[in-house]
Amino acid sequence: MNVLEVRGLSRAFGGVHAVRELSFAVAEGTVHSLIGPNGAGKTTVFNLISGIYAPSAGQVYLGGAEITDLAAHRRAALGLARTFQNLQVFANMTALENVLVGLHMRLDMGLLPQLLRSPALRGREREARAEARELMRFAGVERYADAFPASMPFGALKRLEIARAVASRPRLLLLDEPAAGLNQTETEDIDLLIRKIGDSGVTVLLVEHDMRLVMKISDRILVLDNGRKLGEGTPAEVRRDPQVIAAYLGAAALGPKAGDIHAE
Repeated sequence: MNVLEVRGLSRAFGGVHAVRELSFAVAEGTVHSLIGPNGAGKTTVFNLISGIYAPSAGQVYLGGAEITDLAAHRRAALGLARTFQNLQVFANMTALENVLVGLHMRLDMGLLPQLLRSPALRGREREARAEARELMRFAGVERYADAFPASMPFGALKRLEIARAVASRPRLLLLDEPAAGLNQTETEDIDLLIRKIGDSGVTVLLVEHDMRLVMKISDRILVLDNGRKLGEGTPAEVRRDPQVIAAYLGAAALGPKAGDIHAE
């Protein structure tokens, strides 16, 4: 079953076509990566899928239901979550409170119970805090539960943002360059976390420039160039695709099996 289907998706900004007639599908329970040179349209595709941009043409389906015209919050309620290239954490909240924000859509707390501070409400709040702590443990950032973002390492903040996205229990998680700006150790932590998310049954659509990470964790890879699909397949198939190699100008990051190109 496909969790996501994109059909003939296009988006133009004035006379510039950022995405052109793009079609692809993401199978349930897979890690599907979207790669391409700078300016290929990757983040625009994410913005179209998540509802930040409206397409000039085409449709988006989540779990078989069309979501093309739905607002971003409606898509989130249907099981779509994402992170961003630039960190989007709440600086005036603790790490634990940041994760609790991700739980809010699943907590049906009416106005009257909140005003009365009913026992049922207090019980649900305790359960939510326990779940948030468990998600932080899952992401490897539990020791920062009471810390504010300003005191946390950058790599931990990246994993905190992912934990908050996972808190909504999404069917599809869009990760936009989760390893950007990280050192090798922090990148390995993100690698392990994405694998754990995939193993938990959440489908992942990933945009990432670190090709070693992409090749290690992806089930399938879609390659964009100038807003169009250049190629698609398994990591092994993408490594051998002459068009992909040419688009990257022989980028070493594609790995040691990319034709005659060798990783440094």
